[in-house]
Amino acid sequence: MRLLGPRAHPLYPALFPIPIICFFGALITDLAYIASAEMMWLDFSSWLLLAGLIGGGVAGALLVVELIRAHDRRALLPHFLFLLAAWVIEVFNSFIHARDGWTAVVPTGLSLSIVAAVLGLLAGWFWQSAYHRSAKVSQ
Repeated sequence: MRLLGPRAHPLYPALFPIPIICFFGALITDLAYIASAEMMWLDFSSWLLLAGLIGGGVAGALLVVELIRAHDRRALLPHFLFLLAAWVIEVFNSFIHARDGWTAVVPTGLSLSIVAAVLGLLAGWFWQSAYHRSAKVSQ
């Protein structure tokens, strides 16, 4: 597997943090909405979900290309599965957040945000371990 070097896709490390940051930000704005019931926080959550889904879709497409090209897919597969699971959950979460008012967040929206944020962090952790393992192999 080569995540580093001339054959690796240079955009993926730049795009991959976008869904994680946006999904975690949506969780934070959901908590802010619950604390204040201010509609602005619900709007922020919706926009963060949209940005995370777009960024995650582009990053996921690049990751599929990287999975096809990789010699050792076992290191990238957990990362891909966690990122895909977080992305799918956030698709459903964005439909939940399209509701109006309190039911857009409590309880389903917040629960989905928590699960997706944890899955996104796990995807990041697995990518870092795959990235560091490939750095040791390529040296």
